[in-house]
Amino acid sequence: MSDKEIIEAETVKENGNNPLKVIQLDMEYLKENAEEYLTDDEKFMDLLYSISDRSGVEKLLKMRFLSGGAVPLRDILWRSGKTKAELANYKVKFRKYGDKPEEKKTEDNIVRELLMSDVLEGSFRGWENERCSYDYANYKYTNYAGNDSHAKWYSIDGHYNLKIERTGEMYLKMRWYYYSHSIGTTYEGNGYYTFKIDLNDTLNFMNFLIDLIYEKNAKSAEVKNYFGDIY
Repeated sequence: MSDKEIIEAETVKENGNNPLKVIQLDMEYLKENAEEYLTDDEKFMDLLYSISDRSGVEKLLKMRFLSGGAVPLRDILWRSGKTKAELANYKVKFRKYGDKPEEKKTEDNIVRELLMSDVLEGSFRGWENERCSYDYANYKYTNYAGNDSHAKWYSIDGHYNLKIERTGEMYLKMRWYYYSHSIGTTYEGNGYYTFKIDLNDTLNFMNFLIDLIYEKNAKSAEVKNYFGDIY
């Protein structure tokens, strides 16, 4: 691949309008069907894990974000092969915002830390100093402690899909799921929130993702080179 082989990939429209600006990428394999690779989840992941250089991984992630596509954080953590214990020291700072009127009442603008080991697990308890709300039987239950023993945080899509706003803020769509049952009575419902990655931590977080992917790709390339004529 020549450094001069530059393709222009017109990004798809975000939410059906507001087209993002055209960006350039030095990737020969995106000369054709660039939009397909950026919008098809399976093809995007296959391509992402076939890139042997770190800068290529970085550029493709940027294109995916700017095209309005999602980057599945939990899938990337799984593919890294790292255990919960190995991911326990990795975390990202974020702020929680409510998606509905009742949830907005429990916004606090506090910067918290989301552990990558919790993302890998798929669900986790909230924080002692946070307040959450949930809907049940057309009634709003508010002002619950985030770490209530009957509740956990989950990603709405299950993959912890990261997306980006025009402000450059990356975010996750989350739900606070509450379930309590006693004799003859059940309380169950969800509160809907957005976790926005703190801008001061965004570049560190991006480098963390890029390194995870590149490390896996480099190992794969090493094995392919070892077997040589098989590939």
